[in-house]
Amino acid sequence: MTIIELGDPGSPATAAAPARRRVDHRVVMRWAAAAVAVLCAATLTGSAVSGSAVIRPRWSVAFSLTSLVDAARDTVFVQSINAGSQITAYELGSGAVRWSKGLPMPRGRMTARVPGAVLVPILLEGTVALDPRTGAEMWRLPGDVVSATPETALLRQPDRALSLVRMADGSRIWSRAIEGDESWAVVGPERQRIVAATPDGRVQVLRLSDGALLSQGRVDNGSGVPVPNGLVAESGLLFVNRMETDRAVVTAYDLDTLQQRWRYGQSATDEIVTGPAARACGVVLCFADGTATVGLNPGTGTVRWRAAGFVDAVPVTGQNRVLADNGDQGRYALIDAATGTVVVSLGVGTAVRDAVRSVPAYYLRPVAPDGRRVAAGRIDLTTGGLQLRGIVEAVGPQGCTAVADNLICGTNDGRLTVTDVG
Repeated sequence: MTIIELGDPGSPATAAAPARRRVDHRVVMRWAAAAVAVLCAATLTGSAVSGSAVIRPRWSVAFSLTSLVDAARDTVFVQSINAGSQITAYELGSGAVRWSKGLPMPRGRMTARVPGAVLVPILLEGTVALDPRTGAEMWRLPGDVVSATPETALLRQPDRALSLVRMADGSRIWSRAIEGDESWAVVGPERQRIVAATPDGRVQVLRLSDGALLSQGRVDNGSGVPVPNGLVAESGLLFVNRMETDRAVVTAYDLDTLQQRWRYGQSATDEIVTGPAARACGVVLCFADGTATVGLNPGTGTVRWRAAGFVDAVPVTGQNRVLADNGDQGRYALIDAATGTVVVSLGVGTAVRDAVRSVPAYYLRPVAPDGRRVAAGRIDLTTGGLQLRGIVEAVGPQGCTAVADNLICGTNDGRLTVTDVG
């Protein structure tokens, strides 16, 4: 079974802005030194970046390649995996251990839905819910998490029944048998629908609140092969991704009647997409068309724009922007979702998403050829401008996430660091 979740009706509100602070001249000097380092990045080596230009982490802990991390509000959750699984909660500001809980071998990554629960999938046992404040076990139920908010969790049971349970105690709100489920789309927050589909084209649409069956039928599967995670539901439409012999295809259906509305096939076949080619990008449906991204009108399938050279487009929620890269070169750009115009090219670097708001928050650019230091800039999602926050240690393969002004990053030497770049 493959799962995709679109929209999170229980997403926490944006964190409040930090309190106003008095000017610290040492901080001013640190930022000035960092600015010089960035402006001279073309000629800098790692040794040329002075110690005063580097923002040191507040704290760090051991973090292996098999470890996982999630963050919410003022807590960092680390999942260490060996013979079993150890979940440890750290205070975001100080790194103090709030609690640690040992569990059997996990079967996937944990999901923090604060203040509701930390959900951990366990091999052969289902899902365990831990109290995010104390680590106490709240409930343990069979099934995989399809979708979760701080208030509820949607579970797919081993017998293929679908259940919605209360996060507080695991009590069942409703349960319904779903035959042959293969792909999911959870639609929210306005329409509150669940779409379950099978490889042969059978589709059921349920109401999220009570599990009531709203519509069902079979969509034309054509000659294509369904793409894992290939369902997209948005604005009253269901988009189904398929892979034909030499191209990716997306077909749109009315979410209520399951009647076909339109179909679009990849025009350039020199680059074959391995995952879903179509994804929701706000006012358009983004479609990976070879080495370009196409913005499709969701209602008609007509091409609104084509951004040549940009792939892997990801919507920036609430900003009418799309973040896209140009593939192998690692150069990102912010694109206007309505027109396809490049608002700004961000250059070579790495985008860091805010763990609470799920939008790009920071951009990390290398400042030396050896990559040992990166410049951290806060992204203005309207203009694409970068506000320099300082120079930080290089990021390892696990990447980074952000909570407010804190960068939470895996490093190349087996540590998880938390750095205040405010």
